[in-house]
Amino acid sequence: MNQFRKNRRRGAAAVEMALLAPIFCTVAMGIFEIGRAEMVRSCLSDAARAGCRTGVKPGQGNADIIADVNDILTNEGIPAGKATITILVSGASTDALKAQGGIDSVSVQVSIPVSSVNWVILRFLSGSKFESETVAMLKQG
Repeated sequence: MNQFRKNRRRGAAAVEMALLAPIFCTVAMGIFEIGRAEMVRSCLSDAARAGCRTGVKPGQGNADIIADVNDILTNEGIPAGKATITILVSGASTDALKAQGGIDSVSVQVSIPVSSVNWVILRFLSGSKFESETVAMLKQG
């Protein structure tokens, strides 16, 4: 009689596992996705900050900003070719070389499509892209 109860309990554990495993896996994948999203956003903000820091130096222009941002994204394992880099000088889309030192500000923002940086097949995050903070600094020189 004791052996019969032991086998029934083993079957109950299998049923419980079958019911809870999909829920646990879905929660775990959601945690991975949110962690990856935060990591990518942080990398984009670091790249924007470094690009802006480059752009405010005398003699540095948009090409230098783009090169710095792309280098940082590549080093972090983010596909730089799919990133969109927005550079504004005092609110206008012009080259940072034309900015006047002490008068004009240079701002940089980096964004990338969510589909380019997903780790998980399921889409837990709504929205089409990740964006960095907009970093603005006063042109030097």
